[in-house]
Amino acid sequence: MKRPDFDSIKTYEEFKKYDWHRVDLQEICKDHGLLFLGTEKKLNKVIEAYFNGVKIPPRRNWYTNKVLCCWVNENGAMMDINAGILLFNLILCAIGFINYVRGADEGHYTLPIVFGITGLIVAAIFIALDKDIDVIRSHGPICGDKKFTREYVDEQANSEETERLRYADILLAPDILIGVTAGVAAVAYEDISSLHVKKIWHTKRDGPRGSYRYIEYYTYKIIVTTNKGKKIAISESMQDGDYAAKAIHEHCLKYNPEVKLLDMKYSCLTQEDKEKPVVEGQGVKHSVDLALQEQYLTSISVDGDLKKRFVRYHRRFAFILILESLPVSAIASAILFFAARFIRNITGAVFLLPAALFPFYAIYNLFSTLKSISKDDIEFYSGEIADKTKQGYIIKGVSYYKFGFIKTMRPEGEPNIGDRVILARLKDGYSLIADNR
Repeated sequence: MKRPDFDSIKTYEEFKKYDWHRVDLQEICKDHGLLFLGTEKKLNKVIEAYFNGVKIPPRRNWYTNKVLCCWVNENGAMMDINAGILLFNLILCAIGFINYVRGADEGHYTLPIVFGITGLIVAAIFIALDKDIDVIRSHGPICGDKKFTREYVDEQANSEETERLRYADILLAPDILIGVTAGVAAVAYEDISSLHVKKIWHTKRDGPRGSYRYIEYYTYKIIVTTNKGKKIAISESMQDGDYAAKAIHEHCLKYNPEVKLLDMKYSCLTQEDKEKPVVEGQGVKHSVDLALQEQYLTSISVDGDLKKRFVRYHRRFAFILILESLPVSAIASAILFFAARFIRNITGAVFLLPAALFPFYAIYNLFSTLKSISKDDIEFYSGEIADKTKQGYIIKGVSYYKFGFIKTMRPEGEPNIGDRVILARLKDGYSLIADNR
């Protein structure tokens, strides 16, 4: 049964006739300023109350603006639990010190103090990981040289003139720049001296607890420096902040021509960007889908010759990959055989095992490519080049991924910033093709 728009439903009985998933219920509650955290059963109760004329607001109803309210509540979901842990351990410490002052037996003050201090350390870690500090600070926004009240920030965020950069959750309000993902921050445009992006290297455990495998990832902070030298992080996410910083800079120049955009900075363990462009995977697919929703990209139809060339390239590449995989597999297998036969230890060469099995992947890739071609799982989009780097091209609205031209379809003249080009997709892989649009 096709669901109608929520606002067209008049009663809760009518609402229950349709199938609503938890994500749908959360979006409905967010759009209508209701409590949106909890189980599916709880959210249904909130919506039932809404139909009965009772509006249950989010726990931390500090802001009426949807972006600000959602950030505070989503990131403060564990704040009550962490506050309870903190209070409980403070009470334990207090009991221990009181018993010590009163001269009680050692067991009456040692255990409370030891467990209390340990619990305080654990609570402090939880508070840091759950962004509780940023949420608490958001009750009184972090400001630049000029101070703003929470009410004024909320009013600016709700202005009809306010633009939102969704990929960085930054609000370009009429008078101030509002950042969300590093805590609610507000800086007047005339206070901004410069801004830059800082790339920070992190690692996290890959697998269950106790695993010794770790993977690396990066976060990007967009940092504003005020005229008095105060530095404020207005955005922090796993999305490359280059394009967002440039969009912010262009907007700030309308109000303050002196604002400077500095080069990206790196934390001490962060390496320079890798040469290979990121052009495939679910992350790119999600980014392209978002760009389509925001109308940065538009779906287009292309002439038959261009599509045939695109298909021919990928089909040929899939066959060539099989031929290239055979010598690679042979060399890797020979080294592994030599290590096992004569050295009797393949520990040092075990990393060659994926290379030895490379032909199996190449065969899978061939069948997967042919299947996608037969299903016509191919799409073309028109987009605008926002920037050009050593690693590739950045498409406006798909800013945190780099795209390179297909080698055999490279244009005679490289396109410039602002040119419209074609972005082509086969399966989960994306690339630019030669024809300008």
